[in-house]
Amino acid sequence: MLKWQYSEVVNTTATSKQIWAIWKDAENWSRWDSELEWVKLHGPFVEGTKGTMKPRGGPVVVFELTNIEENRKFVDCAKLPLTTLEFIHRYETLADGGGKIIHSVEMRGLLAPLFGHLIGSKIRTHLREAMLKLSDLAERI
Repeated sequence: MLKWQYSEVVNTTATSKQIWAIWKDAENWSRWDSELEWVKLHGPFVEGTKGTMKPRGGPVVVFELTNIEENRKFVDCAKLPLTTLEFIHRYETLADGGGKIIHSVEMRGLLAPLFGHLIGSKIRTHLREAMLKLSDLAERI
């Protein structure tokens, strides 16, 4: 199976609960991710809940929340033509009391290399900035 992937890691002084509060507020993801115009979650922040989002300059995308571990990790998954797109959001506590935020993006399927070229380059240029903004917002809670 063809695959494209990219990850970023940002250290933070925010706790897992502070980060989780921002993550589970899906309707406000655009506050920290400037590439999103809006997000609507059609139910509670639990595995299996679907939502829609509008990336800047792109079409509306349907996604589903999967693999949720409260205060630690969640995945949102979308279907593109012949490709699956996953955003994997994780928080790990560090020995010094701080933490790190890890956001990974994976595309798998026949058109993964094409989508990696088309939208992956945009993801690469803005993901770190979005994570720094997420950290900043969470540290102020």
